[in-house]
Amino acid sequence: MNSSRSAFLLVTVGNIAVAGAQWYIVWLFAQQSGPTAVGHYSTLIAMMTPVFIASQLGLRNLFVTLQRTVRWRIYLGCRLSTVGLSVLIIVGLVILGPDQIDSSLAWPLLLIKVSDSIGDLFYARLQKTERLFAFGLILITVALVSVAAVTIVVVATGSPVAALWAAAAVSFGGTAVTMWTASARPPETASEVKCRTTVSNEIRALVSAGIPMSMMQAVYSLLSYVPLAVVAWFGSPEDVGRYASAAYLVVFANLVGASIETVVLPRFRAVYESDGALFLRTRVKRLCTIGLLALAPFVVLAVFIGPWLLSAVYGAGFELSRVSVLYLSLAAICTLPTYLASANLLVLNRYWATFFVGAAAIIAVLCGGGVAGAVGMPAVAAGSLAVLIGSAVRLIGEILCSKPRPDRFHTKPSTDGAPLGA
Repeated sequence: MNSSRSAFLLVTVGNIAVAGAQWYIVWLFAQQSGPTAVGHYSTLIAMMTPVFIASQLGLRNLFVTLQRTVRWRIYLGCRLSTVGLSVLIIVGLVILGPDQIDSSLAWPLLLIKVSDSIGDLFYARLQKTERLFAFGLILITVALVSVAAVTIVVVATGSPVAALWAAAAVSFGGTAVTMWTASARPPETASEVKCRTTVSNEIRALVSAGIPMSMMQAVYSLLSYVPLAVVAWFGSPEDVGRYASAAYLVVFANLVGASIETVVLPRFRAVYESDGALFLRTRVKRLCTIGLLALAPFVVLAVFIGPWLLSAVYGAGFELSRVSVLYLSLAAICTLPTYLASANLLVLNRYWATFFVGAAAIIAVLCGGGVAGAVGMPAVAAGSLAVLIGSAVRLIGEILCSKPRPDRFHTKPSTDGAPLGA
């Protein structure tokens, strides 16, 4: 138990360190060029992230949760193919897209996305075998080296673009270390090797599960960035920059939630296989309730110190209203339990359910944020309200969709490619 808590802590610190390194780049942009530069950077991130996630087929989570046997080389071949497709799409968008796209920022960001995508699949091997200490140490090391490299480059050149190239080099180095570490153990157990079917059957099984998983991850990625579009819709590039800077509160919540999901996925699967779907759902609901109650006091703290803290960190031009901070802090505490509810659905292999929940949340974000902006709410406040609406809809929807069917409270995993009852 102590080792599991230590592993969770290390992965959480690693994810927070990665988020901190990303925030540090945003802070550098803010210091060098102000809110407009932050807006350009955030726009590129919002453009690239959904493309990469949509084309990845959710292979990392599938490698951990899919209740059918698919050999490793098929996972790897699919990932390399989808990375190539993503690169083609992004290059086309940068070359043929509007003039507002800053190509000098786009190319190093594209290389970072390519590296992260390849490393992500090898992280799945560490996650499935619960080598979480190595997982967390790699995250922490890459984050610290990235911060150091970016700082040195900015001090030497004064160029944020050069800093992004340095971050790209560090990202590739981290991916190489991840591949080497993950390869220390075979990707499949002896029992999984025995359960292999034909390559064509395994590809069909992977793609049939990967399509809804990929669509789910794409809509959840869009869900993170659609509020940014609401701000851009009703506001200026400066508003986008101020919102993006403050929204890192929700980004941190997502990364801590990702740490939780990393740790609990293998364990939730074990609970499901031993005690059934109903027992698992009851445990998840209890954990979500405890999490919401425990985090509630932080909302009050954020409302009191948030506006001052943003001005102190970024400068006077980045101050937000207390209402906007309230919405963002509520969204953050709603975001954390969604990863428990999402892990429940993944273990049940209900990938389509997660997709429809995410799609409903996007519609709610657009409608809620659109109405708020149309009735005169400031652009940043409208975007902050939109992200709260999206987080709440996602949490409620995922809990509702995890309800076991009355005649199937437990379904044995399938290893022969047959459809799953769950």
